[in-house]
Amino acid sequence: MPFIGRDWRASGEQWTKSEVGSWERSRQTSFTNPSSNYNCSLSDIFNALDIVNSVNNTRRFNYIAKVVQILFEEKLGELSGNAQRSLFQIIDRMIKMVLTTGDNISLMQRLVTQFHNSIQSAYPFYYYIGSAALWQQHIEMLTRMKETIKQIRIKTDEQNKLTFNCLPIEMHREVIRKLDNGTDLINIGMINSNFYRLTQELFIWKQLCLYHFGEETQNSDRLGEKILDFMKRQSKDFDLENIDWKKVYFKLKRQYGLREVYAEMIYQCQLCKNLFWQDCDHLCLYETCTPSSTAITPRKLVNMLI
Repeated sequence: MPFIGRDWRASGEQWTKSEVGSWERSRQTSFTNPSSNYNCSLSDIFNALDIVNSVNNTRRFNYIAKVVQILFEEKLGELSGNAQRSLFQIIDRMIKMVLTTGDNISLMQRLVTQFHNSIQSAYPFYYYIGSAALWQQHIEMLTRMKETIKQIRIKTDEQNKLTFNCLPIEMHREVIRKLDNGTDLINIGMINSNFYRLTQELFIWKQLCLYHFGEETQNSDRLGEKILDFMKRQSKDFDLENIDWKKVYFKLKRQYGLREVYAEMIYQCQLCKNLFWQDCDHLCLYETCTPSSTAITPRKLVNMLI
């Protein structure tokens, strides 16, 4: 009998363990041409990338949440019935994840509320998302989800243990410097006076500006074209020692938007056009060539699929 398939000397296939305990091949989805329309549907792509189960991975949670937000805010009228069902499955799994871990509560509250408003605004144009019965079913489901999230309470340990407030101010500063959003800095500054003084340090806001709008090296001598252009528009003879970096950050944010930061993203192989998660080993079909891949932002992924 002739051998049909890959060479027996090739590396084996990847298998992953499912929730029910069985084993299945790792799934990938492939696009032949990024600029053309794809034959596979959105629900097929979600299944191939295992989006529903990927919600349980905390590194992928924020990335999936952003994809979901873009879909129901901008692409709701273009989603098929299967795509809508997949979207509700993802949100339901995200809520279960929040209930289990107690993390991202505010994010899920905002997502479900926005989704509920998007569905509700479709009334009475039922064709926008389906029939009248389907519209009513979605409204009831999202209402239940909103009530479920409202009942979530952050678990607190009543025992006398070390808390964040007990740490020295140097450690507070190091933790605050790891934040990548100015809104988070302002919210932390509202906790107490010590945190407020830390969040007013201009050096922290300067680092934040360099991270989002400066050079990738974040060298203090290289501010980047965006920052330099902004400074020149404000004043031709600007002094780097007397700059209110907090005001600069929010002005640059309104003009350019923030850099998208995710712990893990979906990548696309530039040779075989497969989509795969960043931490998954990708076996390229073109084994003789050197594989290269590019990161796919949530918006770019949605634009590719719809």
